[in-house]
Amino acid sequence: MSLSFFQVAGMDIKLTNNGYEPYHYMRDFIITNQVEADINYLLQTMKQIEFPQGELISDSSTCFKWMKKTSGQGGHYVYLQEYGIGKIMTLMDISEDWRNAIVTWYDYSGDEENFRKNSHAQIWPSVHNMLGMVFRYCLLEYDGLVIHASTLKWNGKGIMFSAPSGTGKSTHVKLWQDYIHDVKILNDDTPAVRIIEDRPYVFGTPWSGSEFLHSNDSAPLSAIVMLEQAKENQIFRLNNQQAINRLMPRVFLPYFDQNMMNKALSIYEKIIRSVPVYLLQCRPDREAVELVYRCLE
Repeated sequence: MSLSFFQVAGMDIKLTNNGYEPYHYMRDFIITNQVEADINYLLQTMKQIEFPQGELISDSSTCFKWMKKTSGQGGHYVYLQEYGIGKIMTLMDISEDWRNAIVTWYDYSGDEENFRKNSHAQIWPSVHNMLGMVFRYCLLEYDGLVIHASTLKWNGKGIMFSAPSGTGKSTHVKLWQDYIHDVKILNDDTPAVRIIEDRPYVFGTPWSGSEFLHSNDSAPLSAIVMLEQAKENQIFRLNNQQAINRLMPRVFLPYFDQNMMNKALSIYEKIIRSVPVYLLQCRPDREAVELVYRCLE
């Protein structure tokens, strides 16, 4: 058994690992002192994982399945099956307050072929993503949201670029690194935003997409830029209603729980009212970078 402590977006996390492999995904966020944690994770392996009982609230075939517990104690289950239909590979048992999660994955030891294939290719990424689910919904109690965006820190400012997948968020941020000095990527996929003393701050998190581009750093969120591919480069500031409509599909919202949803929407409204939101219609080139640079300088 190993015990580790981390801090992500100002939240303290305790991780107890009873598994057979070390957990490396959060190493950039480790802290050396033991703390009273805001979130407690327990990782363990078993040779057999029973299917949980509950109300299925999300079923995306080959991806994660969500269940609401119906046994009276509250909370949720999330699980992943082999090939989407087989035995359970990974199961997460989440407490009602989102502060405690037990993640169990199938013990493939003794089955060398499946051990190599499933342990590294599917199980560890699924475990990491499951921990990120708990983090983002516990974050609501700390006036925070997780947003699908690529975010950088420049000149002490946090700048968030958001758009549907495949639009070019990561490409645009890499162009900033190429052409602008003193640029650091905070998170290339799912940064956290918290309202602290009535001001939004953006944080790097260890959940940062397939490239794992992130920094254990933060900055005041100074601008949100919605990207849209175009033949010509131009930028517009959006009004609040336009900003709400553009960004909302990129926010990880708890649609499965009305009380949590109300809390999330309240935080979201504070962010939109506190930070300018722009629409950048652009090509993936230096001119597009300079257009945003001049706008925010």
